[in-house]
Amino acid sequence: MERCFGIVQEGPKHDRVYDIGEHLFLALKHTPTTDPLVKLAALLHDVGKADTVEIASDGNVTFYQHDVVGGQIVLQITRRFNLSKKQTDRIYRLVRWHLFTVDENQTDSAIRRFIKNVGLENIEDMMAVRIGDRLGGGTQNAVSWRMEEFSKRIKEVLKKPFSISDLKINGSDVMKTLQIKPGPKVGEILQKLFEEVLEDSSKNDSDYLSNRIKELA
Repeated sequence: MERCFGIVQEGPKHDRVYDIGEHLFLALKHTPTTDPLVKLAALLHDVGKADTVEIASDGNVTFYQHDVVGGQIVLQITRRFNLSKKQTDRIYRLVRWHLFTVDENQTDSAIRRFIKNVGLENIEDMMAVRIGDRLGGGTQNAVSWRMEEFSKRIKEVLKKPFSISDLKINGSDVMKTLQIKPGPKVGEILQKLFEEVLEDSSKNDSDYLSNRIKELA
């Protein structure tokens, strides 16, 4: 954490007025929750910036992949704190995916991908961390109209139940196509197909999925 102090976020593409260390403590202060795990995630959300800071040719300071690096640092910290797997997973997701794009025009597939990455049970906590992040920067309001519209989009997508059972093929199709008996392989293939359809809903087509079953075998 102490390495984050003194690293400024300057340049034509930044609107922060504090260094990273100051920003993290302000984010902690402004994150609207009493949950200690969410507060910890807010405190650590930009911890990966100390290891990813670079100065671009235009003078802008960049921190590419700091969310990925930060996620790995969080795993080390939670091990030292001896936190449970569930607690670790929760904090990791809040740090690893805190850079989500707020866009009310995102497709259903993109929204589902966001929900899958963050975890449905962590959506409200992630929004709280984003509020702390915004207020901790010193130049933004707690919530923008885009955040409000994005939240509405999430609710809209959640009203459209989508699970493996909604695929245009099922376990019987997998067993028939591959001429195999019930077993773990059937579930593994269905899960892979489901993840593909989450990325692109147009792939939820029986012919396409039948061909993919053979390729995934």
